[in-house]
Amino acid sequence: MARLSITDQLADLRRAYTGENLSQAVPAVRDGELLPDATTEAQRQLEAKVLLAGCTAASTLQLMPPASIIRPAHAFRTVEPGEIPRLHLGDRALGPLLFELLPRTEAGYGMGVAGLTHRQYRRSAELATPDAAVVLAGVDEGAWDLGMRYVRWMHEFRGVEYVDGGGTDEAVAEAATGSALLRRVHLWHDASWLRALPMGAGWFVEWPGGPAEDEIRAKLAHPQFGTTLDITLRRTEPPARDVDEAMRTYPWPEEFVSAVTAGEPDQGPARR
Repeated sequence: MARLSITDQLADLRRAYTGENLSQAVPAVRDGELLPDATTEAQRQLEAKVLLAGCTAASTLQLMPPASIIRPAHAFRTVEPGEIPRLHLGDRALGPLLFELLPRTEAGYGMGVAGLTHRQYRRSAELATPDAAVVLAGVDEGAWDLGMRYVRWMHEFRGVEYVDGGGTDEAVAEAATGSALLRRVHLWHDASWLRALPMGAGWFVEWPGGPAEDEIRAKLAHPQFGTTLDITLRRTEPPARDVDEAMRTYPWPEEFVSAVTAGEPDQGPARR
């Protein structure tokens, strides 16, 4: 068997962190982008907020029929970490992710990302603040409409107030760390789920099952693909028992149970 070229070896390494396929990783590596981090504070802030929203959205996915905490639940399948990262979503994740990200006012409090706007492309959707953006790959107009139907239903179900504006512009502490974790989120794809949040001068990351702490620590310490930012790691044992019947009675409308929100997002060459 022929020995892999240096480019192929680096592309395989990058894929372990991002989940990309070869057609995505190889051109990036050839262009010298081994695993770039966000370069502006505005971009780091948005990406940290997207990661936090994704962790919460994954908790909602566990409640969707058939409700289960044994079935793995992740909002993100793949992240292409360019200047504007392209996020490939997990099944049914778009609606719950949008509910957490889009600005709203709930119980008198601003929630979601203040000033977040949407631009629709043929095969993707862009979420942007004035100085930062992320792309949701594979989210076409039909998928977006279904995701927004979920958001409107959640607004009605939870009594969200309909007001102009809304959201919060509160900064996330140590946003560079949250951004770096989002761009490396595939490291935890074998875990049951991922929880990440700011804690002190760094971030705390917890996951059940999947990779060992030492494995994640070693990958985060990699000189080319890791990060030197302050991250506290804790792996727990995966749940041995599933949820009780009371958690299976959430009144989900049928369209959010039977339909997969974003289908199978495009994994081809990056384009908007």
